[in-house]
Amino acid sequence: VTIPVGGYRFEDVRTSFTLGTQRKLAGTVAAQHGSFFGGNKTSVDLISGRLELTPQFSIEPGVSFNRVDLPNGDFTTKLATAWTTYTMSPWMFVSALLQYNSSRNSLGANVRFRWEYQPGSELFVVYNEQHDTLTPRFPELENRAVIVKINQLFRF
Repeated sequence: VTIPVGGYRFEDVRTSFTLGTQRKLAGTVAAQHGSFFGGNKTSVDLISGRLELTPQFSIEPGVSFNRVDLPNGDFTTKLATAWTTYTMSPWMFVSALLQYNSSRNSLGANVRFRWEYQPGSELFVVYNEQHDTLTPRFPELENRAVIVKINQLFRF
């Protein structure tokens, strides 16, 4: 869908309901409707939901649906995410993000290890992978990366 060059006015209404982070199950549910590039957009989101399975292990699912109606066409996008975090100690954790994006037809994964080996100094090891979900067989690999980052705090 193409959007013509020009000026646009955006107005919308949003409502949300939030459960506090002190609960085992927390998060926000929201709905929004308004003008969008000369048309309308309606969104429904589960934002930053959090399920604490143990004090060290949690899952944070997120889902977003957007229905866009424009003069030149209509489309719907869906984004589904799931963060998982396992904390070994106050100085070390592993987290993983799995994400599906319908507008890019992609499935992505990001796994990150963080260790603060001394105050202000950290080691990060990150693994990223992205797949195209439109291929006829198992989603085809588009890219993959391993990143290592070390920062050291020097005190004088």
